[in-house]
Amino acid sequence: MLNKMEITIKVDINDADFDISINEISQKDLDQIMPLIEAIKKFKPYKVKAKGINWTHSHNYPYGECLREDLEEKSPQELYPDIDEEIFEIFEDDFLPSPEYGFHTIVSIEICPSVKKQKLL
Repeated sequence: MLNKMEITIKVDINDADFDISINEISQKDLDQIMPLIEAIKKFKPYKVKAKGINWTHSHNYPYGECLREDLEEKSPQELYPDIDEEIFEIFEDDFLPSPEYGFHTIVSIEICPSVKKQKLL
C-alpha cells in the first residue's frame, strides 16, 4: 500500500480546453471516492427530448455553468444516484479542478506515489 499519494484529475472545460488539478490524497479519501470514480467510468451517453429536439448528452460530469439544465442535462448527482452526497462533497471540494465556469467531462483520473519536489521558481 502506498503511504502518500497524489491524485491528478484532468477535465474538459470546452472542446479540448483542459484544466488539471494535482492534490495529495489519503488512502481513506481514495477509498471513499472510488465508488464515484467507478460510476464515472461506467457512464454511458443518454438521450432526451428538450425544446422539441432530440439531444444526446455525452458529458460524464457536467459541473458549474457547463451543466445544461435548459437542455435537460443531468447533474452528477442525477447521473450517479447511488453515491452519497458526502462523497460528492469530498470529491468536488478537495480534488476536482475549479475552472471559472466549470467543466463538462472528467477526462482522466490518475494516482501515483507522492515524490519530493524541488521548487525552481
